[in-house]
Amino acid sequence: MKELLEHIVKSIVNYPDDISIDERESVDFPGLTILTIDVNENDKGVIIGRKGRTINSIRDIITISAIRNNKRVRVILKDDRPAHESEQVTQEEDMLGDEI
Repeated sequence: MKELLEHIVKSIVNYPDDISIDERESVDFPGLTILTIDVNENDKGVIIGRKGRTINSIRDIITISAIRNNKRVRVILKDDRPAHESEQVTQEEDMLGDEI
């Protein structure tokens, strides 16, 4: 799975040498493999795509391949923001939503 994911991601990004994919087993769900994609900051938008279509398509392809091999896989895009910063953004978005 990792090789397939690496091939797909390297094919669509602008900085293919900056890609790293971490493969680990889930602690909470036995038998689930977690693949974490880490790309150059400038390529995150390319990987996510418009409305998340690209990352969802990548996840679909990897899921189909996993099913064919009787495995369970989850694909995650690494987010470098600290947890407290993510919470702050969510709170700000909630406040903006109330104003609209």
